[in-house]
Amino acid sequence: MGAIFNIIATPMGYVMEWIYNTVLNYGYSILAFALLAKVIMLPFSIKQKRSMITTQRINPKLRELQKKYGHDKEKYSQEMQRLYADYGASPMGGCGTSLLTLPIMLGLYYVVTMPITYMMHVPTEEITAIAQALGVETTKFGFQMTIAGMLNESFDAVKHLSANLMPLDFTFFGLDLSQTPSFKEPALNWIIPILSAATSWGYTHVMNTMNQVISINVNGKKPDGDDEKVQQMNKSMNLMMPLMSGYFGFVLPGAVGLYWIANNLFMCVQEVALTSYCLRKDKEEIELYKTGGNRVK
Repeated sequence: MGAIFNIIATPMGYVMEWIYNTVLNYGYSILAFALLAKVIMLPFSIKQKRSMITTQRINPKLRELQKKYGHDKEKYSQEMQRLYADYGASPMGGCGTSLLTLPIMLGLYYVVTMPITYMMHVPTEEITAIAQALGVETTKFGFQMTIAGMLNESFDAVKHLSANLMPLDFTFFGLDLSQTPSFKEPALNWIIPILSAATSWGYTHVMNTMNQVISINVNGKKPDGDDEKVQQMNKSMNLMMPLMSGYFGFVLPGAVGLYWIANNLFMCVQEVALTSYCLRKDKEEIELYKTGGNRVK
């Protein structure tokens, strides 16, 4: 899997390098990079959202089929396939799209956490030599951010080890994004894990709210029955995600936390915008069917 992520992250690294050379600040580069990633992945996000709306519309009918044909698996399977065909949908929903976006998201993460590999294009053996010269352990996660943060002061001491090395500006509103916040030492950079947890909670809240909006618009009511059980399970997960975001914000360099914050904020805006857009398209398809189209029943 690492090879796949490397293939994806390599061209993204050149994009990140171009952005940095344009804005000359790593913090602003991360914000622009996160926004660009959302724009590139927008078609996949639209497809996922529309699949979710279709699933919401089909679920009540699937439960009816389960009650009617639950004793006859073959008949139930036939009726289920017919139902999905009527809606122009697939039982897999947006699973394929989700599987496609996962390596892309991880590729983005690789670029942010390993700037020496993907932004500076320094070979692994040279990175190892640089780490040894600076006394940085290469086994520690995020060590490339540590090295990159040290280059401003130690660049002359290690520049002979690689022709591709370049110092990066990690200052961002008084914060050093190459540093990792410490539980033991309260400091200004605590704001990064705090905002990471807060925006993670905000995103899950917006997502749950938009799911309810979809259910109300599609089925005329909030999720109930089995859907409510799923909602309860999601609430538990939604509590864990902010806690995990806050924790990792304290054990990883600030640049990673800033990327999560930016990603969460952009996702909040995207959820609201796509829900409105896709619900409108869904209603248009229903009207099309009523006037002689064949998309949705």
